Amino acid sequence: MPLQTPAPTISLTPEEETVRKLLVDVAAEIDSTSTRDDGEPLTLRFTGGWVRDKLLGGQCHDIDVGINKMTGFDLATRLGKFLAEKQSDYNIPTRSIHKIESNPEKSKHLETATTKILGLDIDFVNLRSETYSEDSRIPQMEFGTPVQDALRRDACVNALFYNIHTQKVEDFTERGLDDMKNKLIRTPLPPFETFNDDPLRVLRLIRFSSRLDFTIVDEAKQAMQNIEIKKALRMKISRERVGIEVEKMLQGPNPHMALSLIYSLTLFDAIFTPPIDTLPSLPTERMSIAKDIIWHIISVSDGLAYSKLKSLVDSKAEQYIAWLLASLSPWKGHMFPGVDTKKNIPAAATAAREGLKMNTKVYNTIIHSYRNYEFIQDVVRKDCSGDRMTRSKAGMFIRKLGADWKSQYLCALLLAVIPHWKGNDATPTAEAEGTLQKYSVFLSRIGELGLEEAHAFKPILNGKEVMAALGQKKAGPWMMGALNMLMEWQLENSDKGRDTAEQWVKENIEMLLSS
Repeated sequence: MPLQTPAPTISLTPEEETVRKLLVDVAAEIDSTSTRDDGEPLTLRFTGGWVRDKLLGGQCHDIDVGINKMTGFDLATRLGKFLAEKQSDYNIPTRSIHKIESNPEKSKHLETATTKILGLDIDFVNLRSETYSEDSRIPQMEFGTPVQDALRRDACVNALFYNIHTQKVEDFTERGLDDMKNKLIRTPLPPFETFNDDPLRVLRLIRFSSRLDFTIVDEAKQAMQNIEIKKALRMKISRERVGIEVEKMLQGPNPHMALSLIYSLTLFDAIFTPPIDTLPSLPTERMSIAKDIIWHIISVSDGLAYSKLKSLVDSKAEQYIAWLLASLSPWKGHMFPGVDTKKNIPAAATAAREGLKMNTKVYNTIIHSYRNYEFIQDVVRKDCSGDRMTRSKAGMFIRKLGADWKSQYLCALLLAVIPHWKGNDATPTAEAEGTLQKYSVFLSRIGELGLEEAHAFKPILNGKEVMAALGQKKAGPWMMGALNMLMEWQLENSDKGRDTAEQWVKENIEMLLSS
């Protein structure tokens, strides 16, 4: 057997050390009053992500406590009673202990519980073994040994334990510490078996690889591309679970790496599609190019002629939408028949709704982006060809797009640049740079004209005031058009006040009422 990496030590924060001592004392109290004589002491371990993150020098406020011979609910209940009796001994104020909630799993005799102590979110879970049936992705769970619990996990680096009694790191897969040292992601069991039990682990490993900057071993990559695994991921896993993993990837530290893995592993059809039997043949290389363009704008464009484009992805929320728009770019020009065609719902939006279960706000932004990209491209093309928009026309352009106009603009830009992006992610071609500069120039004009918030501008006169100026007692079909014309005037005459606006309305009664 090859030599294993020596077990490292973990330095606890004062809060973590207080929790550790508390749990050690609770375990000793339970052992001292137990009537069972099975020869095995109650042993508690911090498990999974907390151990991994601490070994990497980070902090983690979520702790899973693995228990060898009690349910999580039973241990948490005893903890609550113990602390109520000896609260002053541990310097833990009463308000730090919240109601413990039972979370029954499929096997109800293996109840878990959660609480909060000193700002740490703590889950209590018994060590377990899992078995899966052919027709369900929900495991049947039983009490398990530390080895069984470690082997059921998705990755060896996520299967490390910290024994709170010995204060030692335990590596029951015998690979976790080596993989931490070598920055590798591998499954504790043969990867096909791990992914076949729960295909969502494919996405989890991609997420951890991109988050930690670790390399997925070749054996696992090969299993990820197995046609049976990909089909199970697309058709048998709830799309809510898939969407949660994708959201975590795209909001993580390296969405570009995550999407690069998805593309290289040919997983697009298993992730960014609705769970239907027949899919059209899509140019998935478009996603690969689009992610490179987004990365270039976010990470490389500073100091370049088109650096203004970075303002399209100022916030984390805007960056998340940007990566999602790039992911869905192979769906450009597609629409599913039936209701979607009648309602003009782009297929990219359907894939987000049915394939990823994205929320309504995100779904609507994708609808707007893939519905309006040609309109936006036409506006930019004309403006850059010399037919420059007036301030009023530019402002009404932003108002037509609405509050998510920046995401829509970015989508139009992406789809315009993709055909010209022949270089790698750091060096766009001259044609691609030319397109980026056009969109940057137009975007700069929007800023110079003070129109970035034009979608939220309020009319200088409200509906009642417009009616009064027009001598009308009731609003009619003309009202919306009249307000839009007033807004155009307002945008072109930003230095004018309400009296001037009212006078303009009175001078243009016929035009406004016929609108």
